Amino acid sequence: MAEESFKLFFSYSHKDETLRDELAYHLSILEKQGVIASWHDREILAGEQWHDQISDNLNTADIILLLVSAYFLASNYCWDVEVKKAIERHDKGEACVIPVILRPVDWTGAPFAKLQALPKNAEPVVSRYWHTQDEAFTDVAKGIRGAVQKLKQERAKRQRELEEAEERQQEAERLKSEQEEAEKLRQKLRQNELASEKGVDYSRLRDLLAAKKWQEADKETYLLMLQVVGREDGDYIRSEELLNFPCTDLRTIDRLWVKYSNGHFGFSVQKEIYLSVGGKLNGKYYPEAWEKFGDHVGWRVNGNWIWYCHVTFNTSSPRGHLPGGSMTGYWGFWWEVAERGEELGWGGEEISSLASRLVNCNI
Repeated sequence: MAEESFKLFFSYSHKDETLRDELAYHLSILEKQGVIASWHDREILAGEQWHDQISDNLNTADIILLLVSAYFLASNYCWDVEVKKAIERHDKGEACVIPVILRPVDWTGAPFAKLQALPKNAEPVVSRYWHTQDEAFTDVAKGIRGAVQKLKQERAKRQRELEEAEERQQEAERLKSEQEEAEKLRQKLRQNELASEKGVDYSRLRDLLAAKKWQEADKETYLLMLQVVGREDGDYIRSEELLNFPCTDLRTIDRLWVKYSNGHFGFSVQKEIYLSVGGKLNGKYYPEAWEKFGDHVGWRVNGNWIWYCHVTFNTSSPRGHLPGGSMTGYWGFWWEVAERGEELGWGGEEISSLASRLVNCNI
């Protein structure tokens, strides 16, 4: 892709037009190389607003040459309009202003006196310092080429900075978009994590499990499952109700237990253990499978079903030790025997029904 030429503006007095033309000839190589595209007021066409044309080109020029002479300093338009605007744009970093001293004149204190002038040492083009005017204009042309090279470097730097800023902006927008999508996904997962077909709120169970309050979570699980099947505290869930327990709610309860115990507790964990000891998925009681299951999950010790007070409510317990209510015969019995201080031993039909439902629900 071809580089864009730098726009060069001649600010001069018409009495110095011949010298301006000579300078333009010396800059023609830069024109032909596409480095600069110069403009002066003699390019204004008939019928065009000359002030508007000058103003437009002055305001868009990259390089502004002030061709200084007594005539230039005496020109009200050059002094009040062009020099003023040129210095203003230079101070803002919008353009490079270069005074070119054409003729000997006292320009001390001029607004452009602070700027490096051409030719070398600010020696006027028309002076005995130079052997010929060509020598002076060649020095000016070299100085302008040097200024153009600097502008090219600055332009390239700005372009890189713009591209880097754009890349940073795009990266920031990409990260923001990813974060928003991730948050949406997290919200969706949180909603799915607590999903219920019966409008049951599982947030307290989640919070208890997250806090590792296993005993309270076990009781909460019992109460929530009663709510799902339309029963009240103190009642229990029948085997046939487990066989038809809503899959969404069963999956929610199981996922919460599995997640917050790192796979140590949960219905799906208990199902795997039950099937591994020969359990059947028909809702019937198989004493041998039930007893082996109790041995594996720590509900039977040395052939005896443990008392409720001996249930271990932490992850040092055997895998599948919790939740407990559904495996003790039926929901409600666990808490009933807890109050009476009885041992645990019923639940063969319920574990079979629950395992069957888990398989049917792909849990």
